[in-house]
Amino acid sequence: MNCHVRNMVCLSQRSQAKFRIILPILILIAVELVHPTMSCKNENCSQLLHRSLKLTRLMSKRTAELLETYKASQGDSADLICDMQMDNVPVSTISGQTMSERILSVYTHLKEFLPHMKTVMEQQKDLNPPTNPVVEGLHSMITHVRHIALRVNCILQILQPNIPIPEPAERPTGIPPAQNIFQQKAYGCIVLSRLQELLSQAVQEQKSLKGKMCRKRTKNGS
Repeated sequence: MNCHVRNMVCLSQRSQAKFRIILPILILIAVELVHPTMSCKNENCSQLLHRSLKLTRLMSKRTAELLETYKASQGDSADLICDMQMDNVPVSTISGQTMSERILSVYTHLKEFLPHMKTVMEQQKDLNPPTNPVVEGLHSMITHVRHIALRVNCILQILQPNIPIPEPAERPTGIPPAQNIFQQKAYGCIVLSRLQELLSQAVQEQKSLKGKMCRKRTKNGS
């Protein structure tokens, strides 16, 4: 096989692998375009929990992949910048004693991460070409994390009907007004790392609701 043909084969294989990775994302985006604003009344309890868990599990995996892409783009300094400590990034730890309290904690953290993700995306646009995979991945991730938050909100309405759900501030808190390039790189890595930890925990919290949440709603006559 000559050099030209071999390069074409490798390119084709890489393209196919990339397509297999992004296909689930494209399907989910298509669904969201059809239903841009989800109503909690459009799905029954078991459907809601199943789809929320499926989307959260997929996004946890995609965030882990995006984090590895992010680290690869940082070169030899990746391990150093990702091990830094930053107090201004939301924590990923789920708190609460009851099911409702823990799901509320998931919802609150998801909403808190959204503005930080937007900030990282804007910083990456300045540091790298707009078409780089990190920016594209963050743009998609923001859409899906927002959608997960909507579904978790619906779950909360089932767990604690008639109780208002507190909304966190829609802005990044504690971010310094100016960050040098090293700080921006570290900030982005820490945001993605903690987001992946949060989504992984969110999967476990939703799995724990199986066989409990919908049965409870049935007993209450809803």
